[in-house]
Amino acid sequence: MLFILCVVSTLLVQTIGASPAVDNRNRAQIIRYDIETANLPNSYRFHYDGTDGSSRTEEGAILNPGTKDAALDVAGAVRWYDANGHLYQMTYKAGKRGYRTIIKKLS
Repeated sequence: MLFILCVVSTLLVQTIGASPAVDNRNRAQIIRYDIETANLPNSYRFHYDGTDGSSRTEEGAILNPGTKDAALDVAGAVRWYDANGHLYQMTYKAGKRGYRTIIKKLS
């Protein structure tokens, strides 16, 4: 039994060691980041842009703070380009009615 465990462990280590390295050169970098937290914990807002043309904007607020009906309400949008250069946008809203998204091809 110990022999089988040693063989399996050796094979697992060799498999993990042979895995390809992650190439970080092609990953997008954040080139602009804005955040507004002056009203924390009741609300926030942020936006960022990436080197690949992607972006994200989000804002959230607590509705009815301090009551039994308090709930977090969030809305935002994400933009990205696919491998063919087409621009997409997903808008989203999350709150008492759940999470809803709309995805549109912009170009």
